Amino acid sequence: MKKIILTATVIVLVAGMIFILVKNRKRMMEETSRTAKEETGVPVSTYRVTVEPYSTEFNSNGVIQAVKELNFVSNVSGRVVSVMVEKGDVVGVGDTLLKIDSELLESDYRATLAEYESLKTDAGRFQRAQDAGGVTQQQLDNIGVRLAAAESRMVRSRRMLEDATVRSPLAGTINSRYVEPGSLIVPNAPLFDIVNDSLLKVTCGVSEYRLNLLSVGQRVAVTSSAVPGKTFAGTIGFIGIKTDRGLNYPVEVILDRDEELRIGMYVKVHFTQAEARPAILVPRRAILGGSGAAGVYIVQNGKAVRREVTLGDMTGDRIEVLQGLEPDDEIVVAGIMNIADGTEVIIQK
Repeated sequence: MKKIILTATVIVLVAGMIFILVKNRKRMMEETSRTAKEETGVPVSTYRVTVEPYSTEFNSNGVIQAVKELNFVSNVSGRVVSVMVEKGDVVGVGDTLLKIDSELLESDYRATLAEYESLKTDAGRFQRAQDAGGVTQQQLDNIGVRLAAAESRMVRSRRMLEDATVRSPLAGTINSRYVEPGSLIVPNAPLFDIVNDSLLKVTCGVSEYRLNLLSVGQRVAVTSSAVPGKTFAGTIGFIGIKTDRGLNYPVEVILDRDEELRIGMYVKVHFTQAEARPAILVPRRAILGGSGAAGVYIVQNGKAVRREVTLGDMTGDRIEVLQGLEPDDEIVVAGIMNIADGTEVIIQK
């Protein structure tokens, strides 16, 4: 009897356990089914687009040059008899640099001057005679033409004689000298390179979309690896209206005087927009593709929708979007590799 009761008890216990297991399995299947229905999208993280004040900063490289620099060439021909300056000499405007053999030039000037003075006297005599009726108007006109031609020859000869003494048209330093005593020079032959380093400049290229951020008179910072740890200053003096071969516009910066700045030094110019402007900045990790074909994924109605954007400057881990986004757009910043255009997504908070 006891054996029958024990067997019945075991059967009841086993049946109860089976019932509980079946019930739990059914509940788990229902929960799994419900979860599967609710979570059919790819989990992603998003960023809400906003507009904020932004001051653009960018750099451009260039080489320091003198504002005033002259490759001085000859106006006359002749043999150099003396050179008054050496490389490194400082000269002023009008200082004598060299002299050319002027013996023939002096002789020609004296001859043309004498001819001019003689015809000038004759013209005066003819004028008085014409007033008295002694010569005709045609005779007076002829002497006037000869006088004008003689004056032209005299002026030309005097100028050539003056140019035989070559004088500096620019205050500065003789950086190069191309002639020696005894050299035979001709018009347009190079004589000297004269550099005035009292005022220095650097010309660098700026792209089209950044050009409207700059203005003449704007202050900039300048650094050079040759003078580490120091920042120099300058002022934008000129903005070009035509691009160079690299499709950049030339921007000329006049540098504040500093003894550590030298001609030929390679520098970096740091441009900063004078006033902050409203801009859209998004995390760089949200951007798909390169600058020429950039895009982002926007979440709309639970789906990822690709949208093309135009990019601007990068600042730290963020990048400016010039076109393609509006305030309050929600863009995907994490999980991008797992989605495509039209993929259903789940936003993870």
